[in-house]
Amino acid sequence: MKSRFLLNFVLIAALACLVPGCGKESPAPVAPGTTSSPPTPAVSVTPDDEAAVAALSDAGFILTKNADGMVTECSKNTDEDISVTLAHLAGLHSVQSLRLSGPAMGDTGMEVLAEFAGLKRLDLSDSAITDETLQHVSGLQNLEVLGLRRTGVTDSGLAAISGLPKVRAIDLRNSNITDDGLTHFSGLSTLTDLQLEKSKATDTGVAKLKGLSLKSINLNYCTSVSDPSLEVLGGMPTLESVQLDYTKITDEGMAAVASLKKLKRLRIRGADITGEGLAHIADLTGLQRLELRDTSLDDSGLETICSLPNVTYLDISECRVVSAEGMKSIGKLAGLTYLGFWETKLNDDAFAMFSELVNIEELDLKATQITDTSVPVLLKMQQLRKLNLAGTNLSDDGFKQLAGLPALQELNVANTNIGFDVVDELNAKDGLTVIEFEN
Repeated sequence: MKSRFLLNFVLIAALACLVPGCGKESPAPVAPGTTSSPPTPAVSVTPDDEAAVAALSDAGFILTKNADGMVTECSKNTDEDISVTLAHLAGLHSVQSLRLSGPAMGDTGMEVLAEFAGLKRLDLSDSAITDETLQHVSGLQNLEVLGLRRTGVTDSGLAAISGLPKVRAIDLRNSNITDDGLTHFSGLSTLTDLQLEKSKATDTGVAKLKGLSLKSINLNYCTSVSDPSLEVLGGMPTLESVQLDYTKITDEGMAAVASLKKLKRLRIRGADITGEGLAHIADLTGLQRLELRDTSLDDSGLETICSLPNVTYLDISECRVVSAEGMKSIGKLAGLTYLGFWETKLNDDAFAMFSELVNIEELDLKATQITDTSVPVLLKMQQLRKLNLAGTNLSDDGFKQLAGLPALQELNVANTNIGFDVVDELNAKDGLTVIEFEN
């Protein structure tokens, strides 16, 4: 009887195990109204090859590792041929930032770049690479930033990077890129930052950028760029930074800038822009940084600037048209942290109006008419870190008083009548560097 009961129990247990899920842990109950999600699979990370890391370190590569000991940043500048060593880069599996530069850093060995599937930043500036290297870059689907400053790449070579799906910044400063090269950027919908300073771009090339959603463009020293380019840029409402040093833009072209409501930085050094042109920025209340050195800035233009509420950086150095009287309006820009007056008509009378500029951290008064009379105002600028008084008329006593500025780190006294003993006294202040001579 007992044996039959035991046999029946075993048979029942065996049949139960035939039911799906028998012997497995029951899933946790799901709250009403919610759905369960499958667990996230663990990401497999291939460890760096230790021999490769050692070889690169021995060769002078600068390697930065994350908390897990994986190399995430790598850089090397060289004037010797290390093309054989480049093969060891293939042993790094988590690199996101790579910089290779130097006159001996050429195309040989650069095929290793194709191995860096996760690379986000590649800087080949100041190297000897050519279009051949760009062929190895074309497949880097995660690349976001590409530096090609002072390299030998050409217009045709840029075709290799025209399909990068995530690239947002390209630096081609000091290159031989022409308008033909800019054709390859028209389809880069993710591009937001384009640096073309001292390239051979003209209005024709800038027109090819129409339709891009750039946030920053640098056309400094592109001396054939003029008002038609301003018209193109005016159609990019995403722009936050525009640089147009020594271009041929005019007051008339500046009308297009009025539509750039997100503009934060405007740099137009060496351009023939007057108050008439600057009147078009009167409603750009987001402007923070204005670099107008060596322009035709006049009193009316400065008045427009000083009505902007968020300006923190203003450089009017070498602006020889604006008067000392006109400069008095700068005293309204209480948020300024940088102010440049080098070789302007600034005098003590105008500087007296700056007593509210207590947030200034860097002040350039080189070759102005400032004397000891302005020292009390200077002493109110308790945040001053860098002060340039080269070529001014302060006395020894005036210079000594400036030692009382608590944050002062650098003081330029070149081409003044300061005494050697005063220089020694100032140098004795902890953390203060006194510049006595300039090249």
